[in-house]
Amino acid sequence: MSREGWKNFLHSVERSPALQRAVNSCSGMNEVVSLAQKNGYALRVEDLNHDAQAEAIAEWFKISTI
Repeated sequence: MSREGWKNFLHSVERSPALQRAVNSCSGMNEVVSLAQKNGYALRVEDLNHDAQAEAIAEWFKISTI
């Protein structure tokens, strides 16, 4: 869900000057995730960390010769 939630949140940020200002005032990923949650998006820091790992594994399989 995090990837879909993240895409939806970024879509909203692109279209909302208020959300853009709020994101710009965040000092780190935890604050961005908290902002997203406060605005109804299903994001967790843990999900984003796992998503990055999953993406790295998928990339490895693309270039692997196994």
